[in-house]
Amino acid sequence: MWNEKGYKRSFRWPQGVRLPIAVSVHHQSEEATCPMPDGQPDPFDYSERQYGARRGAWRLLDIMAKHGVRGTWLICGATLEKYPEVSRAVQQAGHCIAGHTYAHEMMCNMPPHSEIALIKKTVAVFEDLLGEHIHGWRTCFASHNTLDLLLEHSDIEWDGSMWNDDLPSLIEGHGREILEIPFATYSDTALGVDITNPAFPPSRFSTWNANPPDFMLRGLKSAFDALYERGAQRAVMMPLVVHDFITGRPFRSKVLDEFLTYAKQFDGVVFTGHDELARWSRETGEFGKE
Repeated sequence: MWNEKGYKRSFRWPQGVRLPIAVSVHHQSEEATCPMPDGQPDPFDYSERQYGARRGAWRLLDIMAKHGVRGTWLICGATLEKYPEVSRAVQQAGHCIAGHTYAHEMMCNMPPHSEIALIKKTVAVFEDLLGEHIHGWRTCFASHNTLDLLLEHSDIEWDGSMWNDDLPSLIEGHGREILEIPFATYSDTALGVDITNPAFPPSRFSTWNANPPDFMLRGLKSAFDALYERGAQRAVMMPLVVHDFITGRPFRSKVLDEFLTYAKQFDGVVFTGHDELARWSRETGEFGKE
């Protein structure tokens, strides 16, 4: 079993950092395509998602390079196997790289032995194809066993699977510790699209409902403005989740481009990867009871 040490009110980022923004790109392409009632992949959804690796990921890499933004790329093992050239470009650009399960499995529905097998399988793919031993992990569907398994059976240093806080916490168990760096529901899956049941599509052309780009931009700016104001008094961070197959589309990528332009105007805003957030948290953060 594990124990959590939350951050103290005295938790602070390094001098000069008022609001760290962690852009995390979910590079998963067609993994987790919605099934049709007969169990076969929904062809519309499959095609929408496949765009992520064919075009979307490259567009996101270009936008991040344009703004000098270093972020975290959370990559499914199966996606790395199918599209290794994308991950190699991510690695070459110097982004933080972490695992995002093997094929975007719902770990919450799996027994512990299956979950740890998939974690190890994913870690091995990165070692085999990129020559990189990953130190970070995220599953969007964590189980009650995820943290115990990461602590006991891996050397993962940080996890980003939880939605339950605004700042990192220290997780201790099985003779070691990891940092939990939470993410947020104002991601592009919340602001950009509503992925519907393929048995009841909103139109014959798509299984998705989509919000207009200005809605997405307003949501990101509202979150930023609130966090930046709060950051004058207390430590805060902004997890910004984008998917290769969602924000990688031209009209949504423009939203990311405009948001990065907006946020960069403000003093103390720093774009960073989860590896650096973890290092800062260990070096300058304070955890435990007040």
